Amino acid sequence: MLSRAIHRLGRSVLQCRFRSSVPELSEDLVYLNPHKWEGLPADRIFELHRLRKTAMGDKYVPNDKERQAVLLTYAKLLGKIRPKLEYVYELDNFKEHILNNVVRPPVPKMSNIDVRPSGETPHIDRKLEELHRIAAHEMPLLAKYRQAYEPPSQSPLQLKFHTDLSDDMLSTENRKVSLNVALEDLGLDDKQAHKFKVLAGNKFNHKNNVFHMKTARYGVATQNARWLVETFNKLLKAAKDMSDSMEDVPVNTRHSQPRKPEAVFPEEWKRPQDAPVKKFLILERVVDMVIEKKDQEFVKKLTP
Repeated sequence: MLSRAIHRLGRSVLQCRFRSSVPELSEDLVYLNPHKWEGLPADRIFELHRLRKTAMGDKYVPNDKERQAVLLTYAKLLGKIRPKLEYVYELDNFKEHILNNVVRPPVPKMSNIDVRPSGETPHIDRKLEELHRIAAHEMPLLAKYRQAYEPPSQSPLQLKFHTDLSDDMLSTENRKVSLNVALEDLGLDDKQAHKFKVLAGNKFNHKNNVFHMKTARYGVATQNARWLVETFNKLLKAAKDMSDSMEDVPVNTRHSQPRKPEAVFPEEWKRPQDAPVKKFLILERVVDMVIEKKDQEFVKKLTP
């Protein structure tokens, strides 16, 4: 008999605890539906808020409906004693969490600084802190790679890389490279210069004495530049070889001449007196009048 009484007493105690911790079914679980809180009194809304937070425990995550209900009620309490909010709503960076049934881990720390995963500002701060950390601890380690400055060696070769401002690096314009070099910078004598002009052919401009060559045969611009330099070195080496001076070979200059030469007339044919005379100079007269008026106004300001 005594054991049965103790058992009944234990069951009654457990039922009392369960009823005190879990709301009755008559409330229709309103605390789980924040969208039904609108229009309720302020005390009731805050009571549901605390009840929802206590019942859900670690699984509690605020949503947008709860935020709107609490903030609307909080705005109606102007001039009254406002209840203390135990949870802070993020007005600017509020975002409803999707993982409502997952226990959130503790806030991570980086260099004794709390990392709050809300909004864009913490991410920017973390990036700046990482840059400062690199500047303070990692950049001084680059001192062992320090090298003395060596000015670039003077070279007569001038390489020009072309581009059409597109992302297609395989296009003809993007991979094309030009090479220019003046004849006077090569240090050749008359015989070597003559042979160089003969071997260069139409790549040599006889007006400004500049060798010009360009190519886009390879798919990479740097490879085209290397091919140009190697080809020019072979040409220069052959020009300096006097085993065959090619003195009897004339230099071809036809490619430097204009395709349509300008007509040359005798000076006696010029007759400026027979040129047509302009009958109306309205525009020139208006311009002269405006200039004269501006000058008079400027001088008038300077005179006392």
